[in-house]
Amino acid sequence: MMDDTQLDTLVARNPLDGHAGAFAAVSNSVTQIRSLPLARHLNLRLAADEVHLVATELGQALPTRACTFSSSEVASVVWLGPDEWLVIDTSTDPATRGGPGLEERLRRVLAGTRAAIVDQSGQRVSVLVTGDAAGLLAKGTAIDMHPDAFPDGSALQSHLAQTIVVLLARERGAIEILVRSSFARYLADWLVDAASDPAAND
Repeated sequence: MMDDTQLDTLVARNPLDGHAGAFAAVSNSVTQIRSLPLARHLNLRLAADEVHLVATELGQALPTRACTFSSSEVASVVWLGPDEWLVIDTSTDPATRGGPGLEERLRRVLAGTRAAIVDQSGQRVSVLVTGDAAGLLAKGTAIDMHPDAFPDGSALQSHLAQTIVVLLARERGAIEILVRSSFARYLADWLVDAASDPAAND
């Protein structure tokens, strides 16, 4: 006999949803912090002679220079290694340009190649720091985040407050922090504490 019990639809939840108030409380004219909506993340492995195959679907050529990323209306693509990229779906129309369709289209154009695509959507969440992002993050990393040293389009994997993160230099000095979901609340608490330090506003 078939069980008629229906499972509730699983809904992805951002582990930082509960930090919106704390982020708002410490944000000011100098530095602002907010979590970004959940996005689809795909880890992409490609050989050098296959890189050109995905340009149309991603709306851009893959970045091939170390420690950089590029963006289009479809996705932000982060260079992780000579044959590895992180594809972050940035589509505003999931029904036509992003969502599950992005992975499906990539798999279609890469069929028969040595490429590998792994959905890592639940692995990381993003926090955006604007204003004096470099000054705030300097409290947790020895890396120079000043726009002169870390200009727009720069990307790197490093440690921030003893947590492994991916840092993306966005426009006008903003820095996006990609952190593993299991460490997200810890890092969020650290950011709030760091922003609450009076020295952060000097």
